[in-house]
Amino acid sequence: MESRNWPLEIASWTTSLFLRLIKLTNSARYIGFEGYRRWLGEGKPVLIAFWHNQGLFMPFVWFGKPGKIKLIVSQSKDGDLIAALLRWFGILSVRGSSSRGSTAALKELLRLDRAGEDSIVFTPDGPKGPIYRVKEGVAYLALSSKKPLYLLSVTCSRVKVLGSWDRFRIPLPFGTATYVCSPPLHLSDFPGISLPEAAAIIENCLRQTNRIADALSGGVLTDREALSLLSPDRSPWSPYSRREESPREGKDS
Repeated sequence: MESRNWPLEIASWTTSLFLRLIKLTNSARYIGFEGYRRWLGEGKPVLIAFWHNQGLFMPFVWFGKPGKIKLIVSQSKDGDLIAALLRWFGILSVRGSSSRGSTAALKELLRLDRAGEDSIVFTPDGPKGPIYRVKEGVAYLALSSKKPLYLLSVTCSRVKVLGSWDRFRIPLPFGTATYVCSPPLHLSDFPGISLPEAAAIIENCLRQTNRIADALSGGVLTDREALSLLSPDRSPWSPYSRREESPREGKDS
């Protein structure tokens, strides 16, 4: 029987309770999530990407079944804690990073993608940066996968920003968490795109997703204006996005 690392389990469990408590004290806004929720509600897997510094509040926008999502996590002591923490939210890990185990991790993610059963999530600028730059691993998977790629962002009105390379954000109590979901990208529909071009498209779209979240949180945009900017027919999503069909509900509103 495999022995358990009880100090790690206790630390991850305590951290998960802390995050749930902070989440309970924050109000939340969700903009652009209709198609994403519907896709997951029908049991369809997706690709997900968000910036590394927003990871603490992202488990709360996994609306699929527990255990049906995999996240690439670095092979480090910090990665051990992250992997243990994610298990408390029903999120499983594939170990590897840009510096250690990347080839094996990517092969495993490609195998999972071809199996078609699990959603896969990336922090494309992790684990060591540079900040807000998309690496080619997520671009390769996005180009080869038939799954839609959703880009997520969360801006918290009350947050502590650390001095780490990614300016990691720790949400504070009694604020508002503004979540934004991009239209789905279908880069595999464009086989002529190179890896650097795909990485640039994803980076541009993810930066736009974050700008919208920041503007909403700061009161610069209304919900209606944000939804207009998130239309699949607008730049930077077009022509790489399309409205998702649902057999029960039709097109996204």
